[in-house]
Amino acid sequence: MDDLKRYFKKIHHQLETAFNKSYKKYGLTDTQLDVLIYLSQENNTKNTLTDIALHFGVKHTSVIHVLKLLEKKGFICKSTVKGSRTKPILLTDSGKQLVLKIRKNNPLLNEIMFHGLSETDQQLLEKMLRQIYTNLESDAFKNLSSTDMSL
Repeated sequence: MDDLKRYFKKIHHQLETAFNKSYKKYGLTDTQLDVLIYLSQENNTKNTLTDIALHFGVKHTSVIHVLKLLEKKGFICKSTVKGSRTKPILLTDSGKQLVLKIRKNNPLLNEIMFHGLSETDQQLLEKMLRQIYTNLESDAFKNLSSTDMSL
């Protein structure tokens, strides 16, 4: 079991390092690009802070920092819709152009990462990863004490 945990950490580290290096030339981190891609895929006026936090499974405070940076860089803006406490977050034209440019110029990650895995293997992997994620979202996992984790 420790080997599996170690592989998850190693894979995460390799992906994050490679993405951050690749996106540095655009002035972005992997996390910032993930938010831009999410906004480009969910291209509607309901992309609120809460929606983004729920999608990525993180706290609002984490999203606030990323959104402030993206807004400062001119890639997003808050909607000017009146009458609502929550302001939808939208991609600016430069944000849309950047996402398109990165997608066009980016190496085909799936071809590299999943090389040697059949379509069936990839589907099974996705199913297993989804189950692991669901397990980690459970109250049983969330309620573990720090002493339980070290057993």
